[in-house]
Amino acid sequence: MSGPFIYVGSYAIKDGKEQDARKAFREVADLVETNEPRVIAFNYWFDALGRTVTAVQVHPDPASMDFHLGVVAQHLDGAWDWIESTVSEQVYGEPSAMLTNVMAQFAAPGTTVSLFPEHGGGFIRASVR
Repeated sequence: MSGPFIYVGSYAIKDGKEQDARKAFREVADLVETNEPRVIAFNYWFDALGRTVTAVQVHPDPASMDFHLGVVAQHLDGAWDWIESTVSEQVYGEPSAMLTNVMAQFAAPGTTVSLFPEHGGGFIRASVR
């Protein structure tokens, strides 16, 4: 059964770089909203201390995620200025070779990576009010 492709990534933020992380995520969210019309959802949350950020992306398929990686490539290169480490990554759907390579490039020892390739069912509402 085919379903959406979902990526969830959590990142530890370097000491003193919390505002840089907030600015970077605002910029990426704007970039995604402007340049990636196929993305269903792109959201991020900071923990209570502002030291960890989690991004949740919902794509219609893995090709949309690959396109996303190309759009944000420049931001990924500069992300290590404020990211201490990747804490965890979760992939819901079959990851492409491109995503697998990017995840391997950025994952540090101890990063928890969880893959859930089989969609069992469900739905997405276009809007919730």
